[in-house]
Amino acid sequence: MVNALMKKNNKPVIAVNIILVVIEIIALIHDFYSFGFALFKWYTVDSNVLQLAISALVLYYLLKDMDIPPFVTVLHFITAVGLTVTFLIAAFVLAPEGGIRYYFIENVAPINHLIAPALSVVSLLFLEKTAKLRWGIILYPAAVSLAYGLICLALNAAGILDGPYFFLEAGKQPAGTIVMWFAIIALICIVFAALYYRIKWRKKYI
Repeated sequence: MVNALMKKNNKPVIAVNIILVVIEIIALIHDFYSFGFALFKWYTVDSNVLQLAISALVLYYLLKDMDIPPFVTVLHFITAVGLTVTFLIAAFVLAPEGGIRYYFIENVAPINHLIAPALSVVSLLFLEKTAKLRWGIILYPAAVSLAYGLICLALNAAGILDGPYFFLEAGKQPAGTIVMWFAIIALICIVFAALYYRIKWRKKYI
């Protein structure tokens, strides 16, 4: 468990997560108005909605003067890596083709692709004081991302879903392209998960 002394300075993590809750609600309202329930087909939206729930839980436990439970930290770890992936894919794959304005400037794009990912990582790694979790959690973000990809791939193959990303378009993209992108995303997840693990738990909070 986290030492009671670690609770003395929770103001920064509370402030950051209040900001996250507010901006994620703004983004969710905008995206729901624009796309309805179809918004959940995007990995980016799913990651941001999960961050909204996680930030609400972090606030709940801290404002109750309670330790952040391990399951919240695991979920936040998965989401922080997932949001990092959304930033990297948007910045280096999608924006060069679709335009920086669309992916980082217009509407709530700055929230979904830049601001929320940055605040999520900062809160998890530098502000939230939690017990050290086992090393094996570095595989969780990759597993969740691959599960999302496989579900979308199956829905594309069944003709139920189109995309939403080019490398999930079964029947339109060569199998080699699909496998390559699955491998790239899994590798990115594992690399950043390992990096974040080392940064966060370079020492154990007790």
